[in-house]
Amino acid sequence: MEPISTALMAVSAASNAIAFIKARVGDVQSVADLSEQIGTLFSAQKKLNEERNKQAGVGDISFKGSIDAVLESKRLNEEMQQIAQMINMRWPKPADQPSTWQEIINHHNKALREQKEARLKAQREAAIAHDEAIENIKIGLAIFVLVVVVIGLFIAVMVSTAGAIGFA
Repeated sequence: MEPISTALMAVSAASNAIAFIKARVGDVQSVADLSEQIGTLFSAQKKLNEERNKQAGVGDISFKGSIDAVLESKRLNEEMQQIAQMINMRWPKPADQPSTWQEIINHHNKALREQKEARLKAQREAAIAHDEAIENIKIGLAIFVLVVVVIGLFIAVMVSTAGAIGFA
């Protein structure tokens, strides 16, 4: 999929999530619906940032495309600030505690960190398993060569013994 259409899909998903959250934060019946939309919003923001970073590495960038990406990112951040205020007003916290939105951000970042750590752990385990498989193949090959040499020597001894006795 080309970067422009991916970015447009992310913007569309973010816009839909923003509209849902703004419309329903005051009377939301299911917190799961709201959290799903916030998750969509975070995913869209991540996708936009990824596309923007991809474009930053490409030498042939359109000037308009880069401006659009910056402005869309700014608009999304602005919308997220409004949503943060709405959520904090809906579920207020004492002043000495982090706001509800900050708790959401902290939880989201923790989940991302855990996901990244799990992915890195899986990669390390796969690398270790690969190294062990290579080592096992080397050991198996060495044993095979040793068996072939022993059998070869045995046959050579048998042939020379047979020749010495006069059977050959």
